[in-house]
Parts: sequence; C-alpha cells; structure tokens
Amino acid sequence: MKEYIERVPISIGGVILGITAMGNLLYDYISYSREICGTIAVLLGILVVLKLIYYPKYFKKDLNNPILASVIATFSMALMLIANYIAPYIGLKTAYFIWIFAIVLHLFFLANYIQKYVLHFKLENYTAGSFVVFAGVQMIAITAPVFKQEFIGSVAFWFSFICVVCVFIIVCYRYLKIPVAGPVKPIIGVYGAPFSLCAVGYLSSLSPINTYFAVSMYVITKVLYIMIIYKFITYIKYPMYPTYAAYTFPVVINAVTTMKLMKYLTGLGINASLMEVELIIEIAISIVLVVHVLRYFLIVIFEIKSREMIL
Repeated sequence: MKEYIERVPISIGGVILGITAMGNLLYDYISYSREICGTIAVLLGILVVLKLIYYPKYFKKDLNNPILASVIATFSMALMLIANYIAPYIGLKTAYFIWIFAIVLHLFFLANYIQKYVLHFKLENYTAGSFVVFAGVQMIAITAPVFKQEFIGSVAFWFSFICVVCVFIIVCYRYLKIPVAGPVKPIIGVYGAPFSLCAVGYLSSLSPINTYFAVSMYVITKVLYIMIIYKFITYIKYPMYPTYAAYTFPVVINAVTTMKLMKYLTGLGINASLMEVELIIEIAISIVLVVHVLRYFLIVIFEIKSREMIL
C-alpha cells in the first residue's frame, strides 16, 4: 500500500480540484453530482494526505520547485470548494472553520511562492503553472457567499485580479522568449483558468455587477480556451505526463464561467440561448478530459514503478 502512496504525484491536486468543480458544473443537470464528485475528490485527497504523512520530504522538495510550488495550491483551492459542499451535512460553523483553514493554507503557498520566485525573480521559473497560486485566491471570492463573507470575497477578487494581469504579462513574455521542455508543455492548459476564475469570482462576490466588465472577461476566457484546446490537440502525439492535469480544472472552470454569465444575462432578460448550446459542448469536453487525465493518474499510482516519470 505504501508503494502506491509514494507514487501519488503532487500534480494530482489539479485533478482533485477539477473533479470537485465538476460537481458544481453538473449540479443543474444531476442533483447528486456534488456528492459523487465530492466523494471521488475526498478519496484522492486522502491519498495526498497519506503521502504527506509518510513522505513529507517530497512536499518539502515540491515547495522548492518553481512549477510545483504554485501547482500545490490546487489542494487549498479544492478544500475551499469541499467546505462549500459539506456545509449542509456538517453544519455551516464547522464548514466555515475548514474554509478558513483552506484560506490560511493557500496564503502559505502564496507567501512561499512570492518569497522564492517573485522576490528572487528569474524569468525561466515562470510558466502557465505560475497562475495557479495567484488566480487561486479567486476561490475565496467564489466560495465566500456560502458563508456570507462577500466583503472578504470582493477583496480577494481585486487582489487576485491585479496579480493575474501582472503574471499574465510575465508568463506570455516568458513563452515568447524561452521555450519549454516537452514534459512541461501541457501545463499551458492552465492559461484557461486565471481569467475564468476572475470572471466567476466577480459574478459570485461583487455587487453591483458591471455587465461590460463581466462580458469582457468572458471573451478573454474563450479566446484562451480555444487556444488551449488547440494546443491539446497538437499534444496528442506526445506521451502522457503529469502536467496534463492542467487540462482538468481549467476546462471545467471555463464551462462554469459560461454557466454563471448565462444565468446572469438571463436574469437581466437577455436571450442567452446560444450560450446554453456552448455550455453543453464545454461540459462534454470537460467530462472527457477529466476522465482521460484521471485514468492516467490512476495508472501512475497503481501500476508505474518509476518515480522518474512523476513531477
């Protein structure tokens, strides 16, 4: 059993987050989707916790890796969502404490990244994965309404949004100037997440909503979404890598962006029927990619012996 636990890659956090978010995405169509997705996410999360207990040295090492030091924040993001899920079952007060713990954990990951890779800046350390720890702060804004903490959510939104814009410029410049190695290429999928998170965070915690601003973020997310899907198609010829986890949560949160904006525009009396068609297509793509990547990670954990394949 311990050999399986040792093989759990840190990048599985992105898969856990994607599955957790999938529960919200499918809720309007399958009323028990949160229970199904939440259970799968918790089971995978237990593997990560066990690895932390049995092999803490790997986590210390991950915090010193410029990619994994940001990607690790997917765990705290997933925990914020899970706190939302379980609130009706364990009580709002208990869930609130879990939510606060997740926020503190995320801020720890953020502080670690800033100390090591912002204050000691090197352009080559930045990839699309660098978005995670900064854009992940938007999860506070997305989950805050359940605990009636919209003010905290609004502060989190603006802080994260400013960080995302700055990091977006740096990461784009990095990709233009410095090519990335083959195994790292799929992490470009994270490009689909930052502005999607910003859009969902904005529509969740801020009031009043500026429709033009919300639509502008939506348009940006769709341009980036088309780009990462195109990239995924070109990467099919490559072997599977743990960095393909970048094609789980980003595609799910893109669909959530469509759903959120569609509901908002419908509430204003605007016909958004075309967005409903778009949403169904994006949900289908999300399910296919999440299942595809989850299958790979299960193979890594339970069959592959070599740790050299695991980031």
